[in-house]
Amino acid sequence: SSDPLYFFIGGTSMATPLVAGCVALIREFLAKEHGIQNPSAALVKALLINGATNLDGQYVPSESGRVPNNSEGFGRVDMAATVGPFASRTKLILKDEGTTLDSGEEEKTTISISRAGTDLKVTLVWTDPPGESLQNDLDLIVRSGNSKERHGNVSANSKKFDRFNNVEQVVWRNLPLGDVEIIVRAWRITQFAQSYALVVRLS
Repeated sequence: SSDPLYFFIGGTSMATPLVAGCVALIREFLAKEHGIQNPSAALVKALLINGATNLDGQYVPSESGRVPNNSEGFGRVDMAATVGPFASRTKLILKDEGTTLDSGEEEKTTISISRAGTDLKVTLVWTDPPGESLQNDLDLIVRSGNSKERHGNVSANSKKFDRFNNVEQVVWRNLPLGDVEIIVRAWRITQFAQSYALVVRLS
């Protein structure tokens, strides 16, 4: 800009205050639109990550790989995809630390898919106890009515589970019609029963 009061600054010094402002908007959205006056840090983080947009990179195929990755994490913050305004067909389901799970326990959320071409994006976040590595390990599982199943943070056809992160996500395009189960399962709990936050977006 020719105006000396405006100039370009990049990097984490600029990204941090921008994202902090986005978090303030998320808290306002949760309070006004969903009646959640004191959202957990896990829910705010889950909502922010659920709305993130993948960065394509400069090559085809992308040099960064599938999300999540070390180049972009879960993508770039996208407030329109996080707090709207949403299209009329978009549905948002939020769960905020209402359940605690011990090893082997699970909780299911069942959603009925009646419209062809429906896309699902679900993000699981929990505040893990301090430690050198993951202490409490939850698994995100999405299972369709035709017995197909996907797990958080791994490729669509993989039967593996993420054993390193306290954020897991499944993106499933063009869901089959019928019931879809979203399962949060406690694989390993080391200290105390673990609460979690879950954000489900259907579009």
